[in-house]
Amino acid sequence: MSTSGALPQTLRSITDIKIAELSKQRSLFEKQREGILKAAADAPDLRSKARVLLEGITKLNGYPNDAFDREDLDTHSEDSGAETTVKDATARAAHVNIRRFLLQSQFDPSVSDRSLGDWVAQLEEELNFLHTRHEHASFYSNLVTEWLAGLETEEEAAKAKEQDSESDATRRAEMQEQRATWEQYVFNAANVDEKTINEYLDGLFTKTNQSQQALKTLRQKMKTFGEEYTSTRTHFDVDTLQWVSKALLRSDSLTKEKSDILKDFMLNKAVAQEVADVLNMRLATLDNWHWPPEGLPQEMRRQLNGKYRVFQDEDLLDSLLLQYLGLHWAVTFRAAFVNFQKTWAWKSLRQPISKSERARRQHFLGRDHARCIRSVNEERRDVYRTEYFMTQLPRSLTAGGLGYDDDNNDPDDIEEENRKNALETKHSLLHLLIAESIVQTRIHGQFTAIRSDFKYFGPSIPHTTMLTVLAYFGVSQNWLDFFKRFLECPLKFTQDGPEAAVQTRRRGIPISHTLSDCFGEAVLFCMDYAVNQSTDGAYLYRMHDDFWFWGQKQTCVKAWNAMTEFAQVMGLEFNEEKTGTVHLENKDKSGQQPYQDLSSSTKIEETEGSDTLPTGDIRWGFLKLDAQEGRFIIDQEQVDNHISELQLQLSACKSVFSFVQAWNSYFGRFFVNNFARPVMCFGRSHIDMAVTTLNRIERTIFPDSHSGVTDHLRKMIAERFDIHDLPEGFFYFPVEFGGLELTNPYIPLLAIRENIESTPSGRLQKAYNKDEAEYHAAQERFEKDGPEEPASEEAFGDDEDPTAFMSIEEYTRYAETYSYQLLGAYNDLVGARREVMIDQSPKFRTNQMTLEEDPSSRLVLSNNWDSMPPYWKWTGELYQGEMVKKYGSLAAVSKELMPLGVVQTLKQGKFRWQG
Repeated sequence: MSTSGALPQTLRSITDIKIAELSKQRSLFEKQREGILKAAADAPDLRSKARVLLEGITKLNGYPNDAFDREDLDTHSEDSGAETTVKDATARAAHVNIRRFLLQSQFDPSVSDRSLGDWVAQLEEELNFLHTRHEHASFYSNLVTEWLAGLETEEEAAKAKEQDSESDATRRAEMQEQRATWEQYVFNAANVDEKTINEYLDGLFTKTNQSQQALKTLRQKMKTFGEEYTSTRTHFDVDTLQWVSKALLRSDSLTKEKSDILKDFMLNKAVAQEVADVLNMRLATLDNWHWPPEGLPQEMRRQLNGKYRVFQDEDLLDSLLLQYLGLHWAVTFRAAFVNFQKTWAWKSLRQPISKSERARRQHFLGRDHARCIRSVNEERRDVYRTEYFMTQLPRSLTAGGLGYDDDNNDPDDIEEENRKNALETKHSLLHLLIAESIVQTRIHGQFTAIRSDFKYFGPSIPHTTMLTVLAYFGVSQNWLDFFKRFLECPLKFTQDGPEAAVQTRRRGIPISHTLSDCFGEAVLFCMDYAVNQSTDGAYLYRMHDDFWFWGQKQTCVKAWNAMTEFAQVMGLEFNEEKTGTVHLENKDKSGQQPYQDLSSSTKIEETEGSDTLPTGDIRWGFLKLDAQEGRFIIDQEQVDNHISELQLQLSACKSVFSFVQAWNSYFGRFFVNNFARPVMCFGRSHIDMAVTTLNRIERTIFPDSHSGVTDHLRKMIAERFDIHDLPEGFFYFPVEFGGLELTNPYIPLLAIRENIESTPSGRLQKAYNKDEAEYHAAQERFEKDGPEEPASEEAFGDDEDPTAFMSIEEYTRYAETYSYQLLGAYNDLVGARREVMIDQSPKFRTNQMTLEEDPSSRLVLSNNWDSMPPYWKWTGELYQGEMVKKYGSLAAVSKELMPLGVVQTLKQGKFRWQG
């Protein structure tokens, strides 16, 4: 986490003052508590002792009059008049009851000494809880103080570690190696031929009248946009600056300092107007815009996966200008490409159903069933359009792109409703792959999948390729000139010091720029269309340059040949590390499995040209597609590499809170995200594999800790703060409750496991059984009422009887086109499973009543069971016992006794990984 960005110096000073004030309050409490205990100890009898304790506790709680009868109020201070919460009302009712019982005990002998003793014990326990909660508040403030101090010491330790650590030396070598490769691409122009690219594009886009018309429309749209934009360039105002700034902040391209400056711009309308005026001036003279000749600083940032990315540090006003232009061009290109995809030039995936077969279905089942309004094939088309076609580009100026980080799990990455973020989209792709493998091996007897991406796509994509494609799609020369200036940026590495050499970019695109996304997608759109044409409408599922294709082997051969030709023409290379093919077969030829089509499964043989398919495994994250098992398995060797990395990161943490941050990010999110979210097509075995691996990771990192990470933290806290006997709930409960908010990734996985109630094959069998029942109903209807439609000439041959109803094999033969039941099974296989809602126990309901009402919008533990997410219901029920036993409540401390605002501010900062 960045020290300067997460907590400004002013807030640090305020924090010190607040912690000092809280310390004074705790000192006053301890003095009052000691006085109450001494007076109770000096009391002559149990009734007097209970009375002393009751008066002292009600005074400490701010409601002193609860200990007195109304006739005594004249001689005591009036009630504070403070607002009573549900928690206060519960406690006050208990105190008032004890006061009444004590009065009764003066006269009624049935109120025994045993009852008086119980009340004394109850009040002593309550006073002890108050003491424990104040102690916890002091401890929590110390944790925060350690965190603040640790932000600076971690940075200093990291610098010292770089000089001494062998692993850091290895990292520097890795960085230099990756930098050398990056420079080899970026500062050397690619050998591609503009004429060859144009000839390839002509062969692709001018084959048919439909494609020629679609291309003409696309070109006209781009030409018109460029001309209109050139004629009206003064567009910036304060509102415009707001949404452009939000998009730029989401891109992660700015340094922390520039991000803070931009946020300040957004808060001050007068300053924002000045910025908008300057940007309008730059827009008006866009033809003269250039990068500064002294070169832009750039730095290499290490990602969790070990790869480095190169970011350029440009002027903030240039960043805003380029973000604004990039959004406009990206939205325009996306709309043009989507419109193209909806034309007849784009082939649709259809099963080869003959005219006679359609006529037979119409005769036996009726016209509506022969058309089938909704099916698996329609679902495939819609999913491709909405989730995988041009999703790297924003739908609107304020929407933002899809993002690209593998470990990203931030729901705020995109603002459009009902749209998945980048990580969810990638997980959904894995779900689709496995679901398709299950369905297609059942029906067609085989299934082949290809996965690849381009080697160093961002740094390697040739400028000639991009500019030629943009020109082909109708972008005018003045804009091409501007784009060329944007691409040919003078650069220098900050690591090389003030005398760093300035070199001009000759190849590739800068990372985290919307214009870069726009250029890359324009080029890759050509590959999308080439695969569509060569495979008669099959889908190339693509996220940026990461692409997947599947289907029957012969179709995969056609697709790979089209991709290979595209790469050769455009000057791109496939990344062999991420390129692979997996072929699956249904070895059961009995015909007893649901939807199994013997007519296709018996024809499985070596496909011509299949030796051209790429070799290698299909991998994503920590997953590898296993051809024998037909499912993803976790690559434990890769996991071991990251266990070592996590140990290194944890060892660099200088505070308890930074340790928790690192653990949550790496163990609680990165590992789990790279195991992929489980759904029904993965089966329960995937969840069992994931939780077993998580357990192995935790046991490996903490071999001597019985309770894993919590045991380790317990020992760490005992050594640093002399605090012992901390309950498990302290580690997992939210910060508002005085907890550390450690993430428990086992809970959501196990909660989903319970809702995966059937196997994938069982779900297909269930769909087939329903289809079979519908078949028999249709047969009975046909035999009773006759055909739905008269028999046409092409429906039956001379030796066929139109009065004999179709067989069950014919009825289910084209299930992907006609079966609504198969569609239901398909959607169930890929659909997200809800986490099981754990039941609320009477004990937890009682403990919830002691909680304060939380006006914040954060959905964590609260006094409202219905508003709590499944994770927090499970967490609350699991850890409540020890918390209540230790603190007398689910909350270890009252919010007003903690520097909660500081903790929440620090939590918002990004964790800074070592190296």
